[in-house]
Formats: sequence, structure tokens, C-alpha cells
Amino acid sequence: MYPGRADSGVAASETAHPQRHVLVVDDERELADQLAHGLSILGFAVAVVYSASDARLQLAARPDIVVVITDVRLAGEEGLALAEDIFHETDELRARGVVVISGNASAEDAARAERAGASDFLTKPFRLHEIAKAVEVAAKQAEARRLQARGRHTISASLPDGEVSREDLTARLEQVNAELAPQIASGAVPPEVAQCVTEVSQWLRASGAALSPVSDGREAPLKAWRDIEEGMVRLEELVRAYGPAVSGPQNDLELGTLATEILNRVAQAYPDCTLRMEPNMPAIAVHTERCRLERILELCIEVMLSHTAHSNALRMRLSSVPGGDGDWACLTLQAGLETSGDELPAGLPQGDEGGPLASGVAALRFFSARRLAKLEGGALSSSMTPSGFAVLRLSLPVQRIA
Repeated sequence: MYPGRADSGVAASETAHPQRHVLVVDDERELADQLAHGLSILGFAVAVVYSASDARLQLAARPDIVVVITDVRLAGEEGLALAEDIFHETDELRARGVVVISGNASAEDAARAERAGASDFLTKPFRLHEIAKAVEVAAKQAEARRLQARGRHTISASLPDGEVSREDLTARLEQVNAELAPQIASGAVPPEVAQCVTEVSQWLRASGAALSPVSDGREAPLKAWRDIEEGMVRLEELVRAYGPAVSGPQNDLELGTLATEILNRVAQAYPDCTLRMEPNMPAIAVHTERCRLERILELCIEVMLSHTAHSNALRMRLSSVPGGDGDWACLTLQAGLETSGDELPAGLPQGDEGGPLASGVAALRFFSARRLAKLEGGALSSSMTPSGFAVLRLSLPVQRIA
């Protein structure tokens, strides 16, 4: 029903953006898989599900998904109902675009899709470049909505009374604590994570209540609200990390290449930091979901870059280590002086995994990354070198060593 290859003349660089994550929802499994494969070739990060219920689980666990492609009719529930919920019920700060597809389109279906907020309605069969273009348009619209929502939140934070932001903070905190409470009570959330959540929640409440109007300039309160927003985002991410484990397509991914790509991208926000990748990194593949591995790496790198204020370099090393049940890929990051003579450790974590390298909101990055690593059958450990520089080690089971 749809050509599973890119049309001649349609290049990945012309069509996709590496940051755009797409969810395909279709109960015709062969079509869904072909569509995901074609979009992946063009550079999109694609997850596939075959029902509306599974789509809802993915969307709850994956805030990075920016576009949903759904068929009009799905087993058990209409795709248009899913589209309506996505468009009208999703927080604008995490707005998503919707593209509707159908094999038996009608004028009424097209009209309903438009009312549901879909940016495009395509009739099967369609060409790959057509759906890729539709996804691009939907992504840009969703990103514009997110940007506008962030602007509205910034403006509300600068209002004299700040009551809108306080109400939003209170509601979001109550939701986070309600979702985490059963996990904490059951012991699913480790005590050190639960303690951190409690401390951050108390800090957020105190900070929100302490903010008061100022008559001369608004930089201080605006910065404070940005700090609060960062804390809430990290808490909500931790909730998702401890939520239902939803996995997309599994692939063999070369860890060193992906880590280098993400390191260079994230480090753009730290122009004074020197990046050093150990030469001749081995080609080690891990079998996992790309989106989850990307987020683990982003979190780990963000944790380490936060330590570069006391240093001027971030070093990365990748090695393979034999274990009792197979080989492991060990990615080691060290924040330290460029001239530091400390040798980057390459072994597996021994004994205690070590705690976060920072406290408060910054620690939530570490806890989220460690939880996601465990879902992949791996581990995340931290330590300090004799010279006092921070080291973070991510260990994942190896699928294949080239």
C-alpha cells in the first residue's frame, strides 16, 4: 500500500530532522512497519504501536514524541478519537502534531480529522515523500505551539502576583507526588531517590511560595521561575522513568557513534568546555530502543557537563569488558582539567553504584538516567578520581562487537 523506499531525489537531509520523534499507530502491522522503516531511512526516530491503547501508553511515557501518525480506524477504538485527545488534552508545553491516514477515506472522515486538529489527511496508498512532508509540517506546527506556550508561561511568571504560576506549580506537584506515592510505598523507588524527590518537592513549594512581586526589574523572579520549571520538568521525567516500561522497535546501535553525536550536540550549550574523545574507540553495538538510549546518553552528558564549571574538559572513553554472562559496553565520562593525568577507569561498577554527583534538582538527572539504564539491563555508577574530578560510567550489555 505504500512504497517502502525513499523516492529518488528525496534525501534525508532535505526531509527529516534528527530531533523529531514520530509515533506510528496502525493495526495493519505490515503497513505500520513499512512506514516506520521508510521514515527511519529519512532520519526520523520512529516508534510503532498497533492499537490506540498502546499509543496512549507510549505518549504518556515519551514526551519527546512530537508527531503521531494514526489510521482513521483502529481495532477497538477510532484513530480519530485518539487524534482528538492528543490535540485537545495534551499540555501545550508538550504539544504534538497529528497526521491522519486512511485506506477508505470519506469527506466526513477528512472533516473530522480537521476538527480533531490533524494537520494533514492522507489517503492510502501514498508516497514516502508525501508522508514525510506531512510529518515535517505537523512537527513545525507542534513546535510552534510549544514555543508559544513557553512564552505564555514566561509572561505569567512576570505578572505582579504570580498567582497563575503558583497555581500551576501546586497542581503539577500534587500530580507528581500522587503518581510517585504508590511506587515509593511499594519500595519500587529506592530510598535515596524517594528522599531526593521529597527534598526537591519541598524546595519547589517553598520557592514558589517565597516569590513575591518586585518593583525594580524582574530578572530575579523570572530566573527563579525558570529554576522552578526546571525542577518540575525533572520530577515529571522521573515519574515517567518509573512508570510502565514501554519499548519501541529494538535496533543494533553503535554506542560510540551515537554518544559522540549527542555529546557534540548537547555540549553546544557549554562553549568553553573542551571535549576529548579517546582515540580509536571500538565499534560496539547494543541492541535497544534508539529513543531511550539517546535519552540516557543525554542525561549522563548533562550530569557531567554541569561539573565543567570547576574544570575545562569533558573526556569520554568506550571499552568492552567481559562479564560472567557476556560482554559489556562501558562508556566512561570524566569532567576534569584538560591536562589531568587521571586514567579513565574502564571496568564494570563494583559494589555500591555510587550516588548522584550533585544534590537537589541536578540529582534527578542522575536518578532518571540510572533508572532508564536498568530498564535496558545495564547500570550507571559514579565516583571521584584521586584528583577530585567526577566520573560517570554507563554499562550496557553488548549485542555485538565489530
